[in-house]
Amino acid sequence: MGEIQGPVRVRFAPSPTGYLHIGGVRTALFNWLFARHYGGQFILRIEDTDEKRYVPGSADDLMASLRWVGIEWDEGPDIGGPYAPYVQSLRHEAGIYRPFVEQLLESGHAYMSFTTEEELERLRAEALAGGVRAFRFRGPERDWPLDRQREMAATGRPYTVRLKTPTEGVTAFRDLVRGGERIEFRNEELYDIVLVKSSGMPVYHLAHLVDDHLMRITHVLRSDEWVASTPYHVLLYQAFGWEMPAFAHLPPILRQDGRGKLSKRADDVAANRFWERGYLPEAMLNYLALQGWSYDGYTEIMSREELIERFTLDRVQPSPARWNPEKLLDMNGIYIRRLTTEQLADAIAPFLARAGLISDPPTPGERAYLVQLTPLIHERLKELGEAPELLEFFFREVTLPDPLLLIQKKMDATTTVAALEAAHARLVPLEPWTHDRLEAELRALCEELGLKAGQLFGAIRVAVTGRTVAPPLFDTLVALGKSRTLRRLEAARAALTAHTGANVQS
Repeated sequence: MGEIQGPVRVRFAPSPTGYLHIGGVRTALFNWLFARHYGGQFILRIEDTDEKRYVPGSADDLMASLRWVGIEWDEGPDIGGPYAPYVQSLRHEAGIYRPFVEQLLESGHAYMSFTTEEELERLRAEALAGGVRAFRFRGPERDWPLDRQREMAATGRPYTVRLKTPTEGVTAFRDLVRGGERIEFRNEELYDIVLVKSSGMPVYHLAHLVDDHLMRITHVLRSDEWVASTPYHVLLYQAFGWEMPAFAHLPPILRQDGRGKLSKRADDVAANRFWERGYLPEAMLNYLALQGWSYDGYTEIMSREELIERFTLDRVQPSPARWNPEKLLDMNGIYIRRLTTEQLADAIAPFLARAGLISDPPTPGERAYLVQLTPLIHERLKELGEAPELLEFFFREVTLPDPLLLIQKKMDATTTVAALEAAHARLVPLEPWTHDRLEAELRALCEELGLKAGQLFGAIRVAVTGRTVAPPLFDTLVALGKSRTLRRLEAARAALTAHTGANVQS
């Protein structure tokens, strides 16, 4: 593969047919990194020519998803640019594609096809019945003079415009991801694809190619699912007499078990789901960069600047990548632990607000308290969305789901009630209410009661948090404060007594 000379111009051109698949974000990321590495431009273009599958609002969602992960574009539908508009339906309304359709018809590289969908279905069925595995349609009108085609169109009969593919020879192109390898297709295995629907709307094959040419795209980086379509695109470039961009087909992302590609229907891979769950954009960008690309085979944690500096197509692997949600989760945890306390407090605040634990935005008092609490869960968080569940008992009163959870190993209801009463009595006069004083008093109490630290501390933990697993005990007690701690100890003792009939004096 020859040396790539910048500046380059690349584009990401998604269809607004629903939420943005995380694999689409990976494709956009590779284009963006490629543009930034070579000092070029990254263009966002919305390809909405598929009217049947169009989903209102999805273009806004996909732009929000890209911006969340840190991908910004130099030209696009919302910011404009020298080749606006950047939405294909608007380009169609402006008549941009029609002259090129006429050029193909006049040159004989395309023709008007009057074959209906019903007739196509019948021809497919006949071919299948005759043992033909792959139905390769070539319309009878391909051999008609253009005047005859126009005469038929003038009668009002609906028609599509199809590419007149050659029936002999090969069509080939080179793929940069495969090191410049030449990929060939036998023309006899091609068929006459639709370029313009009967509605007059151009399909992807024509519209994207015209747009790429007019927008001066130098490199087309896209999913490898488009390899099979590329010979048609090559034929179109040849028909127009245009210089082709360089092609680079990116490897697919397989499901975790390796059985098939990540799927919108079967997998939880909507890009917006990841920010809803609390993945940091820096972690997602880093992880997605490794889906089909590797710097040196072992370096994984890389900043945005490092990825831009290191990204080249010769390090993109042609073999499929494999989605690993556990690895992504671990990477997110690494990036969370790199945040300062203040940064993490600000990051989890929206999640706590959504759970109704604090205001949105938090009051000064709420934010100060959140900064105090954040170190208690900093090392444990892997998703920001876990924070409300971990911190809920600091903001709401606890209700023991089962008072028997208070009873620790080798203890019973009576000894547990006694331990909770003793802890309550020991802490009532305690001043100051600090980590060191709490630890000293409660460890001394363990000795006096003949209990192991895990037994007394475990009972206190359940009493004040309502759960068996919680942040470090003494830090938790400090954050809860003296009055709430004492109130919860007493409530837990009363709940266990009522549930079991245990009584210290009995």
